[in-house]
Amino acid sequence: MIRLGVVASAAVLAGAGAVWAGETDCGEARLVWADVKDSGSATAIESFAQIYADCPIYSQLARDLLVGLIGEAPAPAKADAPKEPQRRLRVSDLRPRPEPAPDDPPQEPDFSDGEYDCLMAAAAPGQSPYFDGVKWADMDAENAMAICADLLLKDQDVDAEVVAAFGRALMKGGKLEMALEFSELAAMEGSGLAMNTLASLYNDGEIVPEDAETAFAWYMAAAETGLPMGMHNVAYGYENGKGVAPDIDKALYYYQKAAFFGYEPSLLHLGVIYREGTHVTRDMQRAVDYLKMAARNGSADAAARLGYIYEIGYSKDIEQALDYYFQAAKQNNVVTLHNLGSLTYQGRDGVPQDTEAALLFWGRAAKLGDVKSQRKFGRLLYEIGDVEEALRFLRLAAEQGDDEAQQLIRQIEGD
Repeated sequence: MIRLGVVASAAVLAGAGAVWAGETDCGEARLVWADVKDSGSATAIESFAQIYADCPIYSQLARDLLVGLIGEAPAPAKADAPKEPQRRLRVSDLRPRPEPAPDDPPQEPDFSDGEYDCLMAAAAPGQSPYFDGVKWADMDAENAMAICADLLLKDQDVDAEVVAAFGRALMKGGKLEMALEFSELAAMEGSGLAMNTLASLYNDGEIVPEDAETAFAWYMAAAETGLPMGMHNVAYGYENGKGVAPDIDKALYYYQKAAFFGYEPSLLHLGVIYREGTHVTRDMQRAVDYLKMAARNGSADAAARLGYIYEIGYSKDIEQALDYYFQAAKQNNVVTLHNLGSLTYQGRDGVPQDTEAALLFWGRAAKLGDVKSQRKFGRLLYEIGDVEEALRFLRLAAEQGDDEAQQLIRQIEGD
């Protein structure tokens, strides 16, 4: 199990970029902070913030600590002159990963309670077989940052994957400079998640220059650590020629490799590829197989697609269609909610006609912003006599460019 150790953990909330490069920038601040932060002296902490104002993460930590002690903090000092851009970590800087002995059993990491709490709040799905991780959309960034930062300020021996999870939470929370620093530190210690985060930062180009080739190199490095998310992103690069020459065979290879580990986005994408015949011969059975695996792993989109397939297409089976539709509806998938509204309003394929159910399904989808559902919900509200609410939802649809909704508004107001 890789540990960051005392030196790195003392710098956990500090100038991580200096650690990998062998530079001394903020190195003294890192050592001093280890003592100052526990001193309880507002004077010492304020002096530290002024002396090391050029070390942004340390000085910010000092100001934050002062707020807790005395309720205020000095403003950060202005730099006298612009500095040269700091050299960032490159894939070529990474140390070779040691090959495990074939007869050695895998070592289960011994996470502390604090580390486990941080990982549960901020780690990525597929990051490790020893914890589940949380989807990007489901992560509470503020909560995750607070949990992980509290641990990293206290713990003197922190696992690299915990630091990588913190970097992911920082990126979700918009703290991109700190996300970059922590991800570089964890990447140097071999974390695939940290490498994937660095790739995303180079793709976005907000905190570092946008560089698709560098991003792809980091995605490939993440994939080579065994991170399914990295494999998926490598496949996307090959499929779309992003940072690398397009190569559909390699794209399919990496999508399938990530799917082997149960990575939901790859399973879903392969299902779509085989259903639509994109890059491959159309194969509905393989499409259904991939979509079922994705749905079992929690993909609402896969469940919605399966519902539609069983409702109107391949191996028509309304009971299976409803099972998958309800699975997706529980996750507020608007396509499914719209389809269920249509099924119950029309009462077809053995589903009884039920206007109240249609109101419920279309209403949920309409409130989630689905344009077609806003129009149909508005029309149904008008049919049952609730003109004011009908117009409200029809206007929402019209504002999003729905011409039929605009025509209905004119008809209602003309009456």
